[in-house]
Order: sequence, then C-alpha cells, then structure tokens
Amino acid sequence: MEENVNLTAERSLEIITEQIERSRNVVAKDTGQLLYLSGLATMGTAVIVALVNGLSASPMGQFLWLILPFIIWGIKRIHDKKQVQAPVSLVGTLVVRTWWSFGCIVIGFYLFALIWNILVLRLYDNLTTATQAMVTITPVIILLMGMAVAVTGHILKRRWLVLFGILGGLLVAICEYSGVIRAIIVYSVASVKTIIVLNLITPCLSIFLFSLIGLVIPGWMLKKQNP
Repeated sequence: MEENVNLTAERSLEIITEQIERSRNVVAKDTGQLLYLSGLATMGTAVIVALVNGLSASPMGQFLWLILPFIIWGIKRIHDKKQVQAPVSLVGTLVVRTWWSFGCIVIGFYLFALIWNILVLRLYDNLTTATQAMVTITPVIILLMGMAVAVTGHILKRRWLVLFGILGGLLVAICEYSGVIRAIIVYSVASVKTIIVLNLITPCLSIFLFSLIGLVIPGWMLKKQNP
C-alpha cells in the first residue's frame, strides 16, 4: 500500500514536471514571436528616428521613441487575439511581468532623461558644460534590455538566450558609452556639420544593432524551435 502511494506521488510529480516543461515550450515559442516582432518594430523606429535627426540636424526625432511602447502594445494585442486562449501559466506570467517591469522602468527613465537634458541645454550657455551635465540615455536602455532578455532566458531555461542578452547588451552598451563609434566618425569625417549629424544618428545605430542581436535573432530562433 505504501509503495503504491509512493509510486502515485512520483507519477504526480512527473506529470506536473511534464506540464511545466510543455508550458515552458509553448511560452518560449510565443515569446519568440513577440521578441521577433518587437525587435523589427524597434529597428524600424530606430531608422525613422535616425532619418528625422539626420535631415533636421537636431535631436527632434528622439520624441518618436515615445511612440514605440504603443506600437509594441498594439503588436501584442493583435498577437494575443490570433492565439488560442490558453490557461494562465507561471512561466508565461513571469515572462510578461519581466517585460512589463522593463517597459515601466525604461519609459520612466527616458522621460526623466529627456526633460533633464532639455533643462540642462536651456540653463547652461556653455555647450561643453551642458554636454557633461546631460544624462546618457542609450547605453542604460540597452543594458536594461539586455537584462530583460537574459532574465527571460533564465525563465525559459534557454542558456543561449541568456548569453545573447548579456553579451549583446554589454558589447553594444560599452561601444556606445565609450564613444568608439563616435571616435571612428570624428577621425574619418572632416566636416563639423557632418560629425554633428552622425552623432545624432549613432545612438539609433546602437539600438538598431542590439535589437537585431538581442531581439530579432533570438526571437526567430525561439519561434522556429520545435515544442
């Protein structure tokens, strides 16, 4: 009798483990589709912002980033409507809350940095001093995005996704923060006006690059995996 109880308990644990793993695989494919589409939307927005900044020779295009959360929200709504309603799972809830937290932090930080930088430019007459007092936005957002991708990889038990998030986030953020791309531009371009325009475009290039490495490619790999 006791052996039967032990066997039943072991079988119950096996069934629960199988259900969690099945749920994780379903959520992985679903997450992959959303990462893929969100990455494409982010890359598209980066191109538009770069074009606006380049053509206007001003950072006015930065305000267009505020539209991106609504675009991604719309993509998710359309995606959810097309999907068959499935029971709420712990894995799915953790992934959703991870990206919800990421979105709230990024939007809050971006608004603060945007307002702060505008005030700094108005308060300081010396452009060099103003630049030193300004908040650097792009590397922080890239690092936060990389962390969100890595945490998603841990939840889904996809080690390669963790590596994509950590390495992609670190490499792109370090290049952006250290000014490697800007240094190459300064040494290769003579015109001051061209340098200013290209400096307005390089953050968009960094976000475009990480969206490709950290969102689109991992998303495509996840959604192509067999459940």
